[in-house]
Amino acid sequence: MKTYLKVFILAFVCFTLLIGSGIFAFVKYYPAKPTIEEIQSQKTVVVNIDDKDDGGIKVKEKTELEKLIESTNRINILCFGTDGARADTIMFVSYDPDNKLVDILSIPRDTYNSVKGHNLAGQHKINAVYGFGGADGGSKGLLKQVSLLLDLPIDYYVKVNYNGVRDIVDILGGVEINVRQDMDYDDPYVNPPLHIHIKKGRQVLNGQKAMEYLRWRKNNGESGAGDLPRTKRQQEFVIEAAKKAMSLKLPKVAKTAFSYVTTDMSLDKVVYYATTAVDLDFSNIKTYRLPGDVKYEGTSYYIHDPEATEKMMIEILSRGTNTN
Repeated sequence: MKTYLKVFILAFVCFTLLIGSGIFAFVKYYPAKPTIEEIQSQKTVVVNIDDKDDGGIKVKEKTELEKLIESTNRINILCFGTDGARADTIMFVSYDPDNKLVDILSIPRDTYNSVKGHNLAGQHKINAVYGFGGADGGSKGLLKQVSLLLDLPIDYYVKVNYNGVRDIVDILGGVEINVRQDMDYDDPYVNPPLHIHIKKGRQVLNGQKAMEYLRWRKNNGESGAGDLPRTKRQQEFVIEAAKKAMSLKLPKVAKTAFSYVTTDMSLDKVVYYATTAVDLDFSNIKTYRLPGDVKYEGTSYYIHDPEATEKMMIEILSRGTNTN
């Protein structure tokens, strides 16, 4: 029974990592985005409305988001996959154990993010943080930057090696998906070469075919529609895969999942939260994308919208409460 509980959340997170993987698009220019340090310096220091010094200085009330952060019983987790020295798919997962609600926010890997002391080419994207040296990098460094980006605390991280996804799908006996069109794409120049050939129609995809299905953007000779359709396709796959993983097959996934998952969440915490989620209703899972726009200046960046992001965080933390 403990094995079942231990792997419950971790197996689920493995599949949520497949949702979205950043947007690639090109436009003529992008507006300069302030650094994290500049954003923080512009924020008003917030203190309790009842706290005043002897001089009677007027203080500001806490923001709605800050009040929700203080009152919520949610657990926030950074989930990401690794691809060499960079993080690939980056997810913020917020779980409400009281109301059994799950919210999954996809953070495009090209999201512009500036970290002091890291100004080399390619280092201003959020996915580069994982490869930074010292305290700025690794899983904890990435957790810190995503926390600053979203302006709320993140409790734990879960890192997944993508080689495990293929193996886990095979252990599940494949995942049934309705493929909406023929998929035919070949790229012999990447390493390893990429070949995707899947026929339209409802079918069970094994581990290899599942990876092809999730990576496909367009057929050879077509312009494609970017990553947005792929994100929707990935979301559908995640839900179907997670449903199957959380069935009686889940204990069989444990040995394989543990080989590919690293987390700083203690076993007792995993067991506790897994116990609260045993009868999770999948209709209570909501998915989001970090608000922003794709811009281009020499390379593509995803410029997030801080105000819209704050509203989205309020929406997420408000689920299951009486907060309007």
